[in-house]
Amino acid sequence: MNFIPETPKATDRRARIAALEKAFAILELFGPDAPELRIADVASRTGMNRSSAQRLLHTLVTSGWLQRDAASGTFSLAHRAGYPAHVYLASNQLIDLTMPLLVELNARTGLSCDLWLLDGDEAVTLARVPSPAASLALAPVGSRIALADAAPGRALLAAMAPDMLARFLSIHTTTADAGASQGLSGRLSAERAAGHASDAPQESEGGHLVAAAFRDAAGQPVAAISVSGLRNAEAARKAAEQLAETVARINELRVTRAVHPANIEPNTRYTWPLVDDAGDPLAVTAVAKSLYLMQFFHPAVPLMTLTELSRQTGFPVPTVQRITDTLIGLGYLERDDRKRAFHVSVRSLDLLYRLQMGSSLIRSIWPRLVRLREECGLRCSFCILDGSEIVHLLHIQSRPQPAFRTAYPGRRLPAVSSSGGRAILSWLPEDEMDAILANSAVEPGTPHTVTDKQAIRAEIVAARPRGIAFTDRQSIRDEVNVAAAVPGPHGRPCGAIVVSAPVRSWSVERLEREVVPLLVSHARGGLLTG
Repeated sequence: MNFIPETPKATDRRARIAALEKAFAILELFGPDAPELRIADVASRTGMNRSSAQRLLHTLVTSGWLQRDAASGTFSLAHRAGYPAHVYLASNQLIDLTMPLLVELNARTGLSCDLWLLDGDEAVTLARVPSPAASLALAPVGSRIALADAAPGRALLAAMAPDMLARFLSIHTTTADAGASQGLSGRLSAERAAGHASDAPQESEGGHLVAAAFRDAAGQPVAAISVSGLRNAEAARKAAEQLAETVARINELRVTRAVHPANIEPNTRYTWPLVDDAGDPLAVTAVAKSLYLMQFFHPAVPLMTLTELSRQTGFPVPTVQRITDTLIGLGYLERDDRKRAFHVSVRSLDLLYRLQMGSSLIRSIWPRLVRLREECGLRCSFCILDGSEIVHLLHIQSRPQPAFRTAYPGRRLPAVSSSGGRAILSWLPEDEMDAILANSAVEPGTPHTVTDKQAIRAEIVAARPRGIAFTDRQSIRDEVNVAAAVPGPHGRPCGAIVVSAPVRSWSVERLEREVVPLLVSHARGGLLTG
């Protein structure tokens, strides 16, 4: 286990693309403390001249990773910056195996339950299932803590082998005084004996917090689960017992960090076009090509070789080699040496975290989703329209179901075959709706997908009076969905809130009866301007 990041393999500075490194340095400027920046801000913070900053910003906008507000001239992260994180989350075996148990723990305790991955000398959140008490504070995945600073990190340290822990402590003493190191060592010993780590209310904003780590198939600590929102020591003790049961069950699964193809429906995939640098003198070709390449990593195909990437992009293998080397050096790709292939890394969650925390729209929608989920018990998500697709920006998992499914942020579906897309389309002017329908390639994602565009149009028009649309196994098998458009400025929808239910126990009629009144209340609960 590395506590000081090592230089990744094949990262000879001469082989890397300097412009791409600068582009990601720009992306990493944005976040909760700087959701919007001007060209002058970017130039000042990166040390670039204004011309270079302008060209890179322009390329990031035309590639869809940044967006520019025409009125203010400011830039902010766009949803495509979160797509690599979707690929990572959807194809991660550890998340796939542990999420059902995390959701079950949330239902048993009524508390917020988080999954933390060990990543070098930090822990990063992979999944969060919030409690009602957490409804006002957005806490997206991708947040990071130093291992020694909070209970989830100390739980991982306490689960380490003595030699591994000794190495961490020896490094820790170079950045902290000896007394602090000894205090940490003593605390880890006590928490190891207790079987869990804990933070008191003064250490944790959400009251008492308890955490316990679990190991991978090789017996190494890989991740931790935390439970928060506890108001007294007795409640913390009981939660620790329930947490221990969950961790024991996960240890039996012998999870790994392996990447595997996600089992998802074969819906139509739209490829974002490569920026036409020949007709755009401001475009930075190397950056445009690199961001274009990133989209070919997909939950169903998370591992790609150089040859496969070359074939998909049309770029020569040496070009692909330089791009992948640079992205490995930046930490956004990893190499699977055994399979001689590449996959998106956990670092991709950093951009998703920055996107979500920096968006006033997402922060406004979050409490609505949490409360709606508590009222109906079903998975709730928020999506926006992007061309002829919808993109999920937020989701909150349902209570435990026999057939577990989830929809990670960044998931894209055909707008015309999804309830969220149809709800949004129903609020658009008719000519705009017809243009999107005409440009949509409607292919059967499931055996129940309606492909007749006239029939689809009739259903969208029928949804117009209320801005509510239903789908029955249209884009996701075995799911029935209902969505309501969320009003934005100037009478246009800024997105839609979607409620998804298993078809084995729910129908359109039941959703209409039990869920729609709740959904409408939250979707129409005030205009959003983000």
